[in-house]
Amino acid sequence: MPRPKRSRRIHRPPIATGFAPFGIASGSNGSITLLYEEYESLRLSDYEGIAQQEAADRMEVSRPTFSRIYDQARQKLTRAVVEGLSLVIEGGNVSFDESWFKCKACNTAFCLPDNQKKVSDCPVCRSANIVDVSRLVQVKNSDLLPRPAVHQTGYCVCPRCSLRISHQSGIPCRSLICTFCGSGMIREHHPLGPSVK
Repeated sequence: MPRPKRSRRIHRPPIATGFAPFGIASGSNGSITLLYEEYESLRLSDYEGIAQQEAADRMEVSRPTFSRIYDQARQKLTRAVVEGLSLVIEGGNVSFDESWFKCKACNTAFCLPDNQKKVSDCPVCRSANIVDVSRLVQVKNSDLLPRPAVHQTGYCVCPRCSLRISHQSGIPCRSLICTFCGSGMIREHHPLGPSVK
């Protein structure tokens, strides 16, 4: 009997849930699924530019396993570009670094401040219809994955208590007030604010 596959550590949910080729009718050529761990390997190696051993340590896998995941991700990405396939980012055997929640009413993904242990409602729309997706060990139901809000382009962060919510296009982060401590929100990695991990 094969040993069970360990879950891979993922820093946070991706901003986009997929990509479609430009100039081709959506879905006409098919699609390919990029798993969360494959996305994370691309983010760590190609976006952050860190060495494979450090990336493997962050994902809590061996370096050969990381290399295999990374190679599969590159092959899928290349195939999607060459064949004009839609790319869907979902699924996999993952666990998140922090507790991530998804509001089923407004589709916002958010992470609680460090001092807050319990969540009762969404910090954006105040709906109680939220799901704790960070506790899922084997991610199978893509509807429960923490997808970003419509047209999301990053995260708004409270510089005082570190509440993070998905940013929505057209609504400046500075116009939002943190529902936990009352501070004004800023864009993640804003040059005037603290760097958020």
